[in-house]
Amino acid sequence: DMSHLTTSKGITLIELLVIVAILGIFSGIGYVSFTSVDTGSNFRANKETITSYLERIRFKAFSDGKHYKVRLENVGNDMQIKLYQPDSSNIKWRDLNLNRRCNCWSGTGNSDTNCNNAFSNSTISSLTEVDGFTKDLKKINIKNCNNSSCGTETDPPVDLCFLYDGSSPRDTHFKLTNNDELNLIIKLNKTGYAE
Repeated sequence: DMSHLTTSKGITLIELLVIVAILGIFSGIGYVSFTSVDTGSNFRANKETITSYLERIRFKAFSDGKHYKVRLENVGNDMQIKLYQPDSSNIKWRDLNLNRRCNCWSGTGNSDTNCNNAFSNSTISSLTEVDGFTKDLKKINIKNCNNSSCGTETDPPVDLCFLYDGSSPRDTHFKLTNNDELNLIIKLNKTGYAE
C-alpha cells in the first residue's frame, strides 16, 4: 500500500524570505563587530607606533648628544610625524638648563628673554628637518591637552622636545583620536618617556 508515503512540497517563498532575512541580520551584526574590532586594533597599533617612535627619538637624543624636536600634525583624517634638530648657527641649544626653563610650543610664550633662540623655544622654521624620520599614520588625529584629563584641548601641531640627556623640558599631554569614537591621552613626562 503506497498511501502511507507523503510527498514534500518544498520550501515556500515566505519561508525562504524569512531565512534570508535572518541570515542578513546575523551577517550585519558580524560585520559591525568585525569593523569595531578592526578599528580598535588600528588605533592601538597607531598608539604603539607613536610611543615607540618617541622612545626611539629619546634614545637618539641621548646617543647623539643633541636636542631634537618632534612635530605631530594632522593631515586630513591622518597624522604625520616629523623630526627636527637644532640649527647649526644656534649655540644656545647647548645650554641644557636654559632649554629646561623654556617652552616647547613652536617658539611662543616664554617671558624669559633668555629663551630667545633657545632650542626648545625655537620655531620649527628655524630648525633643520631630519631626513628618514617622517612617518604617516592613517585614520588618527591629535590634539594638544592642558593636563592629564585634557580639560582644555587646542588644535595641533603638537611639538615635543627631547634634550640631549634624553629628557624633556616639561610634562606634555596630547590626545589621540579616531573620528571621536576612540581616544587616548598620552603624557610625555620630563624623563622623556611617553606613557
